[in-house]
Amino acid sequence: MTATYLIKLRDFVLFALVQVLIFAHIHLFDYATACVALIFLLKLPRHTSRNELLIWGFLMGLATDIFGSTPGMNAAAFTAVAFVRNTLLENFIPKGFADDIIPGISTIKTGRYLSYTSICTFLFYTVLYLLELFTIHYPLPLLIGAASSTLLTMLFVIIAEFFTRK
Repeated sequence: MTATYLIKLRDFVLFALVQVLIFAHIHLFDYATACVALIFLLKLPRHTSRNELLIWGFLMGLATDIFGSTPGMNAAAFTAVAFVRNTLLENFIPKGFADDIIPGISTIKTGRYLSYTSICTFLFYTVLYLLELFTIHYPLPLLIGAASSTLLTMLFVIIAEFFTRK
């Protein structure tokens, strides 16, 4: 059990550093920003409790906020995704699967995995851009930002999936 938490902590630090040092500085056309740190939350095992997900999500958001000068916006968005992650994941995993599976293309198949990750990613960016704009009077920048950032992040999710495939 301690080894499991050490692996999670290693992955947490790795994804946080890659996000803060590399991907936080990539902005395509002033709309699309990739958040590879979200992969950490999406790839936690199925049996991870909601409380544990909320803690990991908040800490990842807090780490991103501290080094990215975004006061609490990432923490809120990561926490929102952590809150709904298990419920969404259960809708995409076929009945009878083991509780200890790690979501991925090899475990829940391509279409289901991409649907699960794209919904979580779109939720993340919707919350993030709502907090950034702090209004719903300008829905076009919200939708363009959320959709383009979701597509860019999904590109890196797919790349990461193929590099971590067994």
